[in-house]
Amino acid sequence: MKADVRRSGRVKCVVRCRSCRVATCISGGIVVCLRGPPFLYLLIGISGGFTMKRVRGLSKLLCRLLAPVAVASVALSGTVLHGQDPNVSDTATAALPDAAVAELLAPEVVAEPLGLVDPTEGMSSAVLDGWFAASELRLPETILRAPRKFGAWTLDMGEVGLHIGSLASHAEVGNVVDLNGGRAGSMYQTLNLIPGVPYRIRFLMSGNWRTNPLKSRTLSVLVGLQKFTFTMNKPADWAADRMGWEERIIDFVPQKAIVGLRFSSENPGLPDGPAICQVSVLTKRSQPGPLESIPVPLPPDLADYVVDREAAIVLGKAFFWDQQVGSDGRTACASCHWNAGADIRTVNTLHPGVPGSAFGHQTSTGSALSEAAVEHFRGANLLLAADDFPFHRVQNPTEPASADSNPVTRDRQEVAGSEGVLNRRYTWHSSGASWDEGVDTPDRIFMANEVPVRRVTGRNAPTSVNAVFFDRTFWDGRARRYFNGVNPLGELDSAARVLAANADGSMSPVKILIDNASLASQAAGPPGSDVEMAWSGRSFAELGRKMLSLQPLALQRIASDDSVLGPYRDEDGAGLEEETSGYAALIRRAFQPKWWNGTHLTADGYTHMEANFSLYWGLAVMMYESTLVSDDAPYDRYAKGDHTALTAEAKEGLRIFLNEGKCINCHHGPEFAGATVSSIRGVLSEPDGHGVTLMPMAVGIAFYDEGFYNIGVRPTAEDIGVGATVPGLGPLSYSRREQLGEDIDPLNVVSPDRRVAVDGAFKAPTLRNVELTGPYFHNGSAKSLTEVVQFYTRGADFRKTNIRDLDPDVHGIPHLQGNPEGIAAVVAFLQHLTDGRVRLQKAPFDHPELILVNGHSTTSQPRATDNLLVLPATGAGGGRSLQTFEEALESGLNLFPISNPRPTAPELTTSAVEAAPVEPVAVEPVPEPAAVEAVPAEPAVIGPLDPAAATLNP
Repeated sequence: MKADVRRSGRVKCVVRCRSCRVATCISGGIVVCLRGPPFLYLLIGISGGFTMKRVRGLSKLLCRLLAPVAVASVALSGTVLHGQDPNVSDTATAALPDAAVAELLAPEVVAEPLGLVDPTEGMSSAVLDGWFAASELRLPETILRAPRKFGAWTLDMGEVGLHIGSLASHAEVGNVVDLNGGRAGSMYQTLNLIPGVPYRIRFLMSGNWRTNPLKSRTLSVLVGLQKFTFTMNKPADWAADRMGWEERIIDFVPQKAIVGLRFSSENPGLPDGPAICQVSVLTKRSQPGPLESIPVPLPPDLADYVVDREAAIVLGKAFFWDQQVGSDGRTACASCHWNAGADIRTVNTLHPGVPGSAFGHQTSTGSALSEAAVEHFRGANLLLAADDFPFHRVQNPTEPASADSNPVTRDRQEVAGSEGVLNRRYTWHSSGASWDEGVDTPDRIFMANEVPVRRVTGRNAPTSVNAVFFDRTFWDGRARRYFNGVNPLGELDSAARVLAANADGSMSPVKILIDNASLASQAAGPPGSDVEMAWSGRSFAELGRKMLSLQPLALQRIASDDSVLGPYRDEDGAGLEEETSGYAALIRRAFQPKWWNGTHLTADGYTHMEANFSLYWGLAVMMYESTLVSDDAPYDRYAKGDHTALTAEAKEGLRIFLNEGKCINCHHGPEFAGATVSSIRGVLSEPDGHGVTLMPMAVGIAFYDEGFYNIGVRPTAEDIGVGATVPGLGPLSYSRREQLGEDIDPLNVVSPDRRVAVDGAFKAPTLRNVELTGPYFHNGSAKSLTEVVQFYTRGADFRKTNIRDLDPDVHGIPHLQGNPEGIAAVVAFLQHLTDGRVRLQKAPFDHPELILVNGHSTTSQPRATDNLLVLPATGAGGGRSLQTFEEALESGLNLFPISNPRPTAPELTTSAVEAAPVEPVAVEPVPEPAAVEAVPAEPAVIGPLDPAAATLNP
């Protein structure tokens, strides 16, 4: 079984048993799992000294009473056993006072509905039980003779052979037991089950045919009093490293809480017999509830900054969609988050790949990998095609990727990212202009016909819809939960300061940390990114000076019934009414006066409002994005009792999602995501949840950042994700920071000698509206949900390379291998997570008009010409249905082209064309191109991703 160590609800530190999902206290090696009266069971394992706050004293008492048992847990090196242990007497708790037992029998239960869980599952070299990963046995083959115990199993008859590598387990996960270790053997363990609840026993069967190859192998499984027999003939190509495993399933409903599970050989007299691996027992639990059951997490001290929430939302929506924010005058936050909060553009969206991290390469092999990626880069301004995906292709997409019989037929290091801005250096801004002045900087990578083209982000753009539920944002979590008012790095940047006004009109620098504000942290990054939105060197104060001189959304039409902006739009239909709803007016309405009413200038000559623009920007965008909650998908209606909301196929997909697929382990809760506020700190959160979990990994046990997983999409060194270190400020990872003595949780100490597995780990994104948010994975390497499910079906593409940090649940899904109907069912379920309002761009997902750049129509001197498309404005009633990324690849984007493309910079920014259902906005004059300053060329090596890049992930 797996035990999750985490905080949830009002419980400060808990372990949740994945078989019963009950919160338990742990301390000094003893973990108590309470199924409920009259049963009291023990989980034995190393706990790292955790304790539950409300029963702290009792857990210490248990530790003293059961200290002899705790010694056994040390020998198991972190192994957790579930159920009655034959070495522990039922009288072990008899000495407890009645009041103490009563307290134990009324624990706080974690309010996180989960699907099918696996009470016997273990991980190689870490958890015993169904994986037979007994830490005390290391030989390739060990003959065990009755009577004896190994791991959670008791061998009471005959002999069995434990094979650690000498017979290959499926996908090389766990070990193998040959039930004839020289003669027929029989082994069992006791299961603690819930009477009347359906269970499924799943195991893989093969045989050891080193002798008697013509004879079939037969085993029996005894579950309680029910006996099941299975027979298998030798596969034609059988070998010790190619076992030909076949899945076996037993469905049953126990009538008692204590049930024996026995595996026995039915081949007496043979020295080699039937073989088993990866035994699991699944029990059905309730699926996640509707999203409306999760409160939207906002800062508890929001009123200290925001005085008018409605005005803040208006301001945030204008900020998010205003293309004047970009140095080119046509790049908004929405440019990378316009299609269900994501980006499905198809031209000039390739990046060579191998960015290393958000801060460059921090591994010994990263730079060499980067040079190779540049060498093999297919080039800029390419039109993506359906056949380009998936980037990593194997001969059979649903068979184990590690199998020699399933060779790799294509591997590309490239990333499908988002198109940003040219590589230019900021010089100045002319008041009232939508673009910034700047000079070209040579770019050896993003060139076409020797002409600079727009740069592309090194990670895929995830959705901004439902992003408010995350504890941290960006794929690597560098947008912290605490907003410091200046940049994404929150508490990591101790020098960050904003200005507060004094009574005499002067301003004083103050340090702020606003909790539950990761979206504000994230929003503060992109406007300064020289990949996404800005000429390099533009400060937030300069952006503030620019935007305060402009009419909000001046170049974009707004629908009269826009659910937020409609009442504030200008009478000509373009932009907001400047006098009453200009940016300065909205800031004054939205924020407390102390943050904007200073009358002095800074030492650099900025006004109070210009200097604090990052504060307004972050909080206002956060307030707007907090309204983008899609809680009316068919699944939500199903979770609330409408069983007709899911088709039969989707219900089967949900069953697989919760069971064999184990998708729920990472994409959990009503958010269908990892690293959420509710999963880390609980719905009723305490302020000190740290999000660090001790868990069995693919190999061994380690601490990791909850919600961040290495799933083997690409080799770890290509992009280390949350494993990165901010230069001069320390690690991004919660686990590593605690290990270094930073942000210590006194009840969950990660000592320097404990293993941490965070390199190559990325945040598990929300699966809501996922059919509309392709391409998929952090590198955008899959075009469709089918390709995504195929990836998980075959297992990690780079399992051996990433094994140290690899998540335990990406070793493949045998149930779906060779089962296209099952894969289709999972896809159907995922499609039922789409909210129809998102698909049709209805409120609150309506928006202003947006001009999108989709590559370059010409790439001739002196500069490339943008290919412009128009996303029409929609109001509360919505508009046309959004496309999937796959549909965009196959039939093109269903947007309105602008017939007269414009140079990339300096700008002429236009609005809708004749074919669009809205009237065009008057265009601005085209200024003369600025002189290009000669800059020495740099080597063609990919530089670091900008720490602020928005498309690196909410």
